[in-house]
Amino acid sequence: MAPSFVHEHVRSHAAPLARPHVTLTWAQSLDSKIAGVGGKRVILSGPESMLMTHHLRAIHDSILIGVHTLVLDDPRLQTNLLPPTHALPPPQPLILDPSLRFPLTSRILNEWNTKPALRGQTLKQPWILCGSNVSSERINEVEQAGARVVSVPLDSNGRIPPSSLPSILTSLGLRSVMIEGGSRVLSSFLHTLKRDDGSKLVDTVVITVAPTFIGEGGEDKGLPALQTVHTETMGKDSVMVCTVDDVE
Repeated sequence: MAPSFVHEHVRSHAAPLARPHVTLTWAQSLDSKIAGVGGKRVILSGPESMLMTHHLRAIHDSILIGVHTLVLDDPRLQTNLLPPTHALPPPQPLILDPSLRFPLTSRILNEWNTKPALRGQTLKQPWILCGSNVSSERINEVEQAGARVVSVPLDSNGRIPPSSLPSILTSLGLRSVMIEGGSRVLSSFLHTLKRDDGSKLVDTVVITVAPTFIGEGGEDKGLPALQTVHTETMGKDSVMVCTVDDVE
């Protein structure tokens, strides 16, 4: 079972189709970093919160990342940490990719095509949201490789506007989306307050804070290692008490 607070605040499968539920989630260090040098992936979540993240994925219809994160991290976007008896299907992978840079060697595409035996898992075809100006030749190439391409309008900056995502989800029959990254995608959704219909864009934000420092430029050289000994909610604030590891 997912932690009770997850179900309490994220009722995404029950969301009306006309108003999909939008969740933003990320893990960050104590110094508010979510990645290492050059955006390289850094594992910040511990096993318990990672399991919570997989539960969170499972209660959403879809999971969205930007193509930059796909290129850097090549994530699987699965829910494989859940027990085999888990009843919910994995979320639909969505890639925000205005120029259709989608790498045909990505793991999510390879696993969809080869369908390896995954414990208690089914696989979903990756869907890529690209600009309506992408050439039909490139779209055909990606679709022939096994993905589904969905062409959508771009804004004046050549981006897929966050405000339009809920209506895109509705057109695809999706009731909810969990947006995991990267930083530019998360920032664009945080800075876009409203949907096209004027209602709020983001419904829920789930943040995991790891007891570690990443440092400037994504390097932790010279920074202390920490161990969390206590966390406490005080009013609207969360207080974390950490001990500093011995220096060798």
